[in-house]
Amino acid sequence: MLGICYIMNNININFINFPQKYIATLKTVISITLIEEKIDICTLNCIIISDKNMIRLNEQYKQKKAITDIISFLLIPKLFIGEIYIAKKYSQEQARTYNNTWKAELAYLIIHGILHLCGYTDYTKTEKHKMIVKQDLLFNLIERKFF
Repeated sequence: MLGICYIMNNININFINFPQKYIATLKTVISITLIEEKIDICTLNCIIISDKNMIRLNEQYKQKKAITDIISFLLIPKLFIGEIYIAKKYSQEQARTYNNTWKAELAYLIIHGILHLCGYTDYTKTEKHKMIVKQDLLFNLIERKFF
């Protein structure tokens, strides 16, 4: 189990079970996303979990007994304290499906998770479209530099 903590000004990012070689890029991805969303104080735990545990989380909190790639929770909104859980094998398979590296897929999913924490939703077609446009915009901004 790998746990790495980064503190930058009022931003505290914890990476749990992430490959060490991806951390610097993902830290930058998070920083850029937070800046774009005008979040200047944040504690964020990013956690890679097994697919089995993701199914349990999804069932417990979303009432869906199925795998999902990511679940995010805003624990203390006023302080922007949140957690992002990513399913390990599922996200690796998704990366292959979309012809991405796993590092790029993790970046894309983290952006998605942060947008959820910022209040974006993807429950309707309209909401999902708005969120994906924003997510793609952020990813494309970052992709040119890191992927």
